[in-house]
Amino acid sequence: MNTLQTLKLPFLGARDYLQGSTLFDALASRLGRASDISFRLSRLIRTDRVAIESIEPSGKDADRYCATMTWSENGQRRWLGVVPDSPSELPERVSFDEQLIVRRARFSGPETYLADQGSETLVRTVVALNKALLQRLLLPPQPGQWLFVRLDLERYTERFGVLRLTKRTNVGFAAVSSLIEADGASLGTVMFSWLKK
Repeated sequence: MNTLQTLKLPFLGARDYLQGSTLFDALASRLGRASDISFRLSRLIRTDRVAIESIEPSGKDADRYCATMTWSENGQRRWLGVVPDSPSELPERVSFDEQLIVRRARFSGPETYLADQGSETLVRTVVALNKALLQRLLLPPQPGQWLFVRLDLERYTERFGVLRLTKRTNVGFAAVSSLIEADGASLGTVMFSWLKK
């Protein structure tokens, strides 16, 4: 394990945890011309500071990582692990109203469609829309919240013209996946899990 850097990232709105999309966007600068990207969150990150480590695929010490990212580039597989660090006394907060994204989308059955990216990143848009889609389609039996836990992308793109999400499968409420299409082409899948209060 080799610590590459420590990041201090903002919380969105009134959240008391680091949003997965914020972490993904911070790591995305490393992707270059990446393909076969997999980003996984294993638990809530209740700190604004995280250490990024280069890791080996052995799975050893896997419990120490609150998130991992793997991808292929130039025929090589790359791995990053994210370790929670001690929080700042006063975490930075940025305003974020995911309803501004959701109100621009159209919902029909198991799909949502957005014809204009706006100013948000791909992943932040996908997370906001998928959460809204699941809230319309599924009624979990216990109080809680939908959490973004996994993103698998065939390729990474910062810009899109048209975005479509289609709910695909669910294993109870623990693993609910949706297909992501950008500009008519399959881009990957996003997965959410219901966290009981």
